[in-house]
Amino acid sequence: MIDIGIQYTTPVHPPHNPVILTESMAVPCQLNFPLILNYLPSTPCLILIPMKLTALTLAALTLALAPMAVHAQAPMQHDDHHDDAMPAKAPVPPSKSLNVTFEGRTITLTVEDLINMPQVTVHVHNAHRNTDETYTGPLVSDVLAKAGLTSTRETEPLILHSTIVATGTDHYFVLFSCAELEPSFTTGQSIVAIMKAGLPDTEGGVIQLINANAAKPARWVHGLTNLNIMSLAPNK
Repeated sequence: MIDIGIQYTTPVHPPHNPVILTESMAVPCQLNFPLILNYLPSTPCLILIPMKLTALTLAALTLALAPMAVHAQAPMQHDDHHDDAMPAKAPVPPSKSLNVTFEGRTITLTVEDLINMPQVTVHVHNAHRNTDETYTGPLVSDVLAKAGLTSTRETEPLILHSTIVATGTDHYFVLFSCAELEPSFTTGQSIVAIMKAGLPDTEGGVIQLINANAAKPARWVHGLTNLNIMSLAPNK
């Protein structure tokens, strides 16, 4: 049996190669401690070999450790793109129309109806993919007006005391205050997107609510199928 003394050093990242030392030579290598000592993987150390070992024994030991050294020296892969990006949301069933409900009345708007409304283009950052994207469609406020909720001085109290539940074909929903979607109360824009980069927005479920103010797409609704306006009467 070969008597080998082992001196551990503090683990660092990325790991440095430990060194086998004699008085006259140093041989770089790497030990795999989960297999040998159940220690931290790729932990650097010093292996001290007494002078009484023959050159043949030292060569044999070096060859035995060489595969571990090659494996440990392989460069670590680091993908900055995936560090910044969020997990992408799975595709949703396409929305063929949009139902808007206000004060007990529901209207249905088709994709053609939405195309025929005034169009607005917004430029947003999609944190799911870490990319900048462009969407086009009517303002949400214009869609709400189709159902009877228009923004005037008389309706300001109603808008300030109303919420909107936007629901997608996958039953994902987002709650908005009505004021945050009305241009008279916010500088941001929220649209019912039907186009992405000038093409039909099939990837987003055909009809999609895009909130340009949102820091993350968690407040976007893919496959938008329902806008339900709920109002709380202000105290008099």
